[in-house]
Amino acid sequence: MTTSKGHTGYRYTVYGVGVTSDIPFEFPVTRDVDTPLAEVEFLERAEGEFPIPARDPDSGAETWFECRLLPDGSIYLRWSDLYAFLIEPDGLRVSCRPLARGNRGILQNFLFGQSLSFALVRQGLDQLHAAVLCVEDAAIGFLGDCTFGKSTLAASFLGAGHRLLTDDMLMVDWRAKKPIALPGSGRIKLEPDTAFALLSDATRGVLVNPDSSKRSFLLGEDRVQRTGLPLTHLFVLPSPGERDAITEVEVRPLARTAMLQELLKNSFNIEMLDRPRLQRQFAFVAEVASSVGGFALRYPRGMHHLREVREVVIEHVQETVGSRTLQ
Repeated sequence: MTTSKGHTGYRYTVYGVGVTSDIPFEFPVTRDVDTPLAEVEFLERAEGEFPIPARDPDSGAETWFECRLLPDGSIYLRWSDLYAFLIEPDGLRVSCRPLARGNRGILQNFLFGQSLSFALVRQGLDQLHAAVLCVEDAAIGFLGDCTFGKSTLAASFLGAGHRLLTDDMLMVDWRAKKPIALPGSGRIKLEPDTAFALLSDATRGVLVNPDSSKRSFLLGEDRVQRTGLPLTHLFVLPSPGERDAITEVEVRPLARTAMLQELLKNSFNIEMLDRPRLQRQFAFVAEVASSVGGFALRYPRGMHHLREVREVVIEHVQETVGSRTLQ
């Protein structure tokens, strides 16, 4: 992949953020017209340059994920034996160090967005946990926790000819006085059988981590939306357990207070809970709840229902925004 390389490293624009890195990534290259919401520098450190803070002997057994606020205000993150990160107090720089099983594929396809989120929260920017599609000239998003099927539903739309704006992390730009959903990495994370069934592709994906069967698939340009779009609809997905009891597909409008609660539950970063961050987070979700239509999307378990779900969602978007006929 061709990148733009300046004096300080490779330059990318992803999730609306200008990223300078000494690590080459397969992310969209910065264009002259890009005006990022924030700037973050990624640096890869060797073992001697990146000391790992000593663990508290009373903290118990090592966990899969560790997040610690250090005395100088920086944030230390560690994912088991994959990668360690140090986010500086102002969120402008992220240092990363591969551990025993870490590699750049894992960094790009799994941990980049996770660590970037902490840097952005430090800069006062919140994100949502969502998959977002382009439907005509607008963005519609699906909210839900891991395993709720956001990416699977998004892949169904991709298979029908729609374009993906972002998978997993959603950044919203308010500079135009309305919510604009910003494009992500051009990738989607799916199980191989889902990718084969919905995208006719199960071979090009990269494992997101050694302990998962899920893969990250780089999408072709015809399946990716590279510019931001007005965010008009957010659909809250049912949990896998709830889908077992649902027998038909339906869309229910959510009251603003209910939508605000769902947005709080579907914040991308749930680790940073200091008072200033919580105040900013509440203001962010209140603005989204006031500006974007919020709906509960109900549908049964099973991939054979996805076509009907897609048709119901598109019909609902048509009716609520009065757009011309969609695919």
